[in-house]
Amino acid sequence: MTLRAAPVDYARGLLVAVMVAMLFSPPLTSLLEVTLYLVVLGSADLRARFMRAARQPLGALALAFWAVTAIGLAYSIAPWKEAFGIWLSWRRLLLLVIGLAVFGDLAWKRRAAWTLVGVATLAAVASFIGAFLDIGLRYFPPGIILRTPPTQGMTFAVAAFAAALLLRHTAYSRRIRLLLAASCALLVLNVAFITTGRSGYVVLLACAVAFALDWLKGRGAGSLQRFAWVSVAALAVVALLAASPIVRQRIEVGMMQLESYDQGVGTSPMGERVIYQANALALIAERPLTGHGTGSFEAAYARLVDGRPGREGLVVHDPHNQYLNIAVQHGLPALALFAALLVAAFRRPCAPPWRVLGLGVLAAWCLTSLFSSHFSTFGEGRFIWLWLGICLARDG
Repeated sequence: MTLRAAPVDYARGLLVAVMVAMLFSPPLTSLLEVTLYLVVLGSADLRARFMRAARQPLGALALAFWAVTAIGLAYSIAPWKEAFGIWLSWRRLLLLVIGLAVFGDLAWKRRAAWTLVGVATLAAVASFIGAFLDIGLRYFPPGIILRTPPTQGMTFAVAAFAAALLLRHTAYSRRIRLLLAASCALLVLNVAFITTGRSGYVVLLACAVAFALDWLKGRGAGSLQRFAWVSVAALAVVALLAASPIVRQRIEVGMMQLESYDQGVGTSPMGERVIYQANALALIAERPLTGHGTGSFEAAYARLVDGRPGREGLVVHDPHNQYLNIAVQHGLPALALFAALLVAAFRRPCAPPWRVLGLGVLAAWCLTSLFSSHFSTFGEGRFIWLWLGICLARDG
């Protein structure tokens, strides 16, 4: 991209820059994101591309859901500043529409994928060095280089998936193929043996299954054979994770917390999610059609648990379930609209390997969002929407 590049190339470059920046720096991410919006607004070509993408089912549903969050401002029980902040945070859906508008070019898709693989591989090398030398950043365990352990695990798993698909679908030289294979192995090993985020394990498993399904295409395998190969891929990842002391410890701790959350002893982050989600269902039952308004979860939850003893009375800002979070704030019709948005993504045709690269990651996010809100968190939320825009964009 030169200084005389077309606005569309600036938009593409800025979208890739946002993808990298959100792994490290929220302020830089916000600055680049605002710059991207200004570039789009300032170019007649980009505005026209955006409008075409917005008329497509996926783009239209994304903007419709953002509009629902705007309507929720009118009746939200949350403080205005908090409600407005939550609505504004959903602007991340614009990254999806912009991606759909500008990333139909295959060369730029490859640049985006290679950028992710390259940045993640360098971070993984630094992670291994940090773990070996017992050097920790901020308050995280040694080896955590990116913003949070879940961000690192999920990003490394997606980057490994991207490296594997580039290796499978692109005729690179032997040296490049060895580099991709080494990057994939390094990233997978880091997720399994260094990074502590459980979400990364789920993403790694989901991406392995997606890769196995992609590998089976065109091989004439029957249903039983496909099931067998997918099972082998899943079991291989499970076996790798089971060989890691860190993974075993994280899983064991999580299971113990789930089993003992109602005993009221010590902290139980995983177990307390059972309480949060049961209370979220109660809040949905109060206002199933409209919800309590944009940004209202914490205020509604505080009112519900007021006066309850112990951890039953703890006030939280998130039920650690994306779907319950949406239903509490915006009602069941809005949750149905969000589901339609996801279905539109899964049904959108696109050339290989980009469709499987986008939808494999989307499937992983759908799974992790049963226990977190990864479609709306700062890093993971931005990543999934812009990644879908990059991968699912097509010419015309």
